[in-house]
Amino acid sequence: MNKAWGLIKTTLPDVSIAKSIAFRTDLQDQTSGVNWEPAIRGFSEGDFFLIMKTFEDKAIDVRPGRKFSHVLLIPKKEIIGIYSIEQIISLLPQKINKNTLLEPIPIEITSNNTVRIPDTIQGKFNKLIHGYININSYKNTLIWIGQEGFDIAVIELWKRLTLIERQNFQFGIAFNNDHKGADGISLIAVPESVQSKFVKSDFFIIGKNDNHEPTELVEQLLIGDESVQQRISIFEKTIESKPLSREDIALIAKGIDTFEQLDNIHDLKKLNTLSHIIAEYASLDKQGVGFKQQLLNKIILLAESATFSDLNILRNFKTESFKNSKKTLSTALISWMKKYIFSIENKSVGYISFFEQIKKSNPNWWDKVIIQELESYLGTTQASKIATVYAWLMESSSILSIIKALIDKSENAESYFIEKLPKRISKELIKELQDFSISNNWLRLYAHLLDRQFELSTALTELFKIDKDENYFEAIGVIIAEKDDNSIIDYAVNTGESRMIKIAGKICRNTPKYLNKMNVLNASWQLIWVEAIENGSQLEAGLKEPEKEIHKLFDHLIDGNVISEKLIDKISRSEFGNLLTYPNQANLWEKLPVSIKDIVLLKTSTALLKQLSQNSTTEIPNDNILSEYISRKGIADFLYFNRNNIKSVIPIFEKFPQLTDNNLRDYLNNFSGQINAIDATQLGKLIARKRFSNSASTINSKASKTNNWRFALAECCNLLDFWTKLFSPYSGSLLSSSITQDEWWRNMEELIIELYSNGTSLTTIWKKAGGKESQLLMNASPANVWNDVLYKLRRGQFKDITVNNLLKEIKKQYGENQKFKIIYDLRKNFIKHN
Repeated sequence: MNKAWGLIKTTLPDVSIAKSIAFRTDLQDQTSGVNWEPAIRGFSEGDFFLIMKTFEDKAIDVRPGRKFSHVLLIPKKEIIGIYSIEQIISLLPQKINKNTLLEPIPIEITSNNTVRIPDTIQGKFNKLIHGYININSYKNTLIWIGQEGFDIAVIELWKRLTLIERQNFQFGIAFNNDHKGADGISLIAVPESVQSKFVKSDFFIIGKNDNHEPTELVEQLLIGDESVQQRISIFEKTIESKPLSREDIALIAKGIDTFEQLDNIHDLKKLNTLSHIIAEYASLDKQGVGFKQQLLNKIILLAESATFSDLNILRNFKTESFKNSKKTLSTALISWMKKYIFSIENKSVGYISFFEQIKKSNPNWWDKVIIQELESYLGTTQASKIATVYAWLMESSSILSIIKALIDKSENAESYFIEKLPKRISKELIKELQDFSISNNWLRLYAHLLDRQFELSTALTELFKIDKDENYFEAIGVIIAEKDDNSIIDYAVNTGESRMIKIAGKICRNTPKYLNKMNVLNASWQLIWVEAIENGSQLEAGLKEPEKEIHKLFDHLIDGNVISEKLIDKISRSEFGNLLTYPNQANLWEKLPVSIKDIVLLKTSTALLKQLSQNSTTEIPNDNILSEYISRKGIADFLYFNRNNIKSVIPIFEKFPQLTDNNLRDYLNNFSGQINAIDATQLGKLIARKRFSNSASTINSKASKTNNWRFALAECCNLLDFWTKLFSPYSGSLLSSSITQDEWWRNMEELIIELYSNGTSLTTIWKKAGGKESQLLMNASPANVWNDVLYKLRRGQFKDITVNNLLKEIKKQYGENQKFKIIYDLRKNFIKHN
């Protein structure tokens, strides 16, 4: 018909579909000059799968280069289920027959496989299978060089295609490299004369004389190696799995050698891979129990000496498919940890990879076993354990950040970390340990690390950035141990750090010579001095001229500077609290705290009073505050503390006019000591001169004919009142001779007024004594009446009554009255009594 293409005949009722199919069947490649044999071709079109044989049409009525194809149309849904298309291909004619009768061809597909791969193309076919397995890497296109055996290759490859692959499978012949690849698999024959066009393509080339020795299990299976199927059957039976698909076999191929040679396998990774394969196809723990246990035992055996990277592949072991495997593997893992992690004898293990396992954000049972064992190991510490920990850290300091949360935080643990601290460690590890120490408040360990890095001053400064507890000294002790005392003291002076002040104070207590370099005006030195004193040092210890230094402090205080109150207090309680030798004492009082001021005033006043008691010519400082204190309290204290030392007291009463009669009286009343005759005489003269009648009365009460108080009484007896003199136990001629006539009359009058204090008794006794009532004042008090009549009696103004008569009459009534008896007995010295 001289057309490029055309539909000659068809059995399809729809001619338009038939024409479309005819167009697809056209072999449009230019083939002039190329020798080629009639070629079988096939591809999917709509609901049909077309299998055809294409010839070069050399009929005289057809233009040269035209092709003719006999096409078989098979419903796609039917052909893809046919195992072998050999019978279908055999229906294709061997030559062009344009007059053939077109009609449906019934065919009964048998399972007999009559095609056998000739030895001449076996190697080439092997390579075809290799390409098929790796088809995705070659744009789904297989290039068969030459046409020999191509029909057999198509038939055999079809057998090995999956149902899905068959739907889009296409095969045919090509003369030009313009094939773009397809979604389905393409098997294309290329005449040898044009093979050069395809050499540099991205397709899989199967050369005419190519050979391939299959090594992969799937290749061997697809090629037709019966032993492979036998191996797979044994595998299925052993693990009690269902029949395996080709996809399954591709996975099983990774472990079947290990399965078959289990006793000779020493690669834990291979065993683990096999375990995963078995778990995939025998997922229940009751399937393949015997072999699973055998495999697990082998894994446990190899795990004993495995590296952690190998051992850790068991982390994802399918324990749910292997009975009791989780418990068994956990025990093996724990044993491995004890041998390789918890023992420093096996140092070949890479610790870091092991500890990285703990950092996983989604830990599984394997990770939890590791963590639990580490928690148990690190939760209670021993020296040997910490030595092991340091072995880990010496490999990688980053391990500490991983395990620090698991480590015992006790003080004992800190001690072990200190005890086992390696002599040489990296800067990185020091940094990690420092952070770890701070987070645990392990300041002793922190101090050891600082001491490793810095000199004394820097180490202490860094420590105090963290160590703020003023009652904690252990960390400081680590740094200052075996350090020069001068350096320690210098740091305390320069920084004023409270604990260093205390430490420096103790050093100065033990070695006072260090205080000789002290600058007393420096605040830190003052505090160090205080600490030394509080630790038992004498205030002046270590100082060449302590008084000079103390006076320098006082001058500094007067100038308005701050001085340690504690130090001032210590000075006040020492012998230097006496300011008599300090020339500027009057200006110091207002600078002293009240409590300290009182102590210093007491010491100063006591010293002054003592000097006065020893030397009455002692000069009293021109100091109003001191004088006022002595008057208000100092003397009282002095008198109290010298309550049995009257020799020291007498000059004080001589020197201080503000001391009263009552002051001396109270002192004498409390005095229980002894007094000599000289002191007694001096005391009596003092009392007489100051007219201390109350003190004289006290002297009188102490005096007797046998003690020295009588000498004092002799000097001051004139100060005693009338009755005291008369009732004195020392009332001999000494006292009676000292009573004057006026005293007798005055005391007699007072006694009569006391005895006759109303008008009736007064009148009665007056009349009995010989007087007249008219002689008595009218409308006057008894005291005035007695005063009047006794005044007149003393002057003899009454003729019929005398004083003696009156006393005799009173005697009759009050003769037993002691006072009256004395008055009556003394009357002879002052009146006529005939």
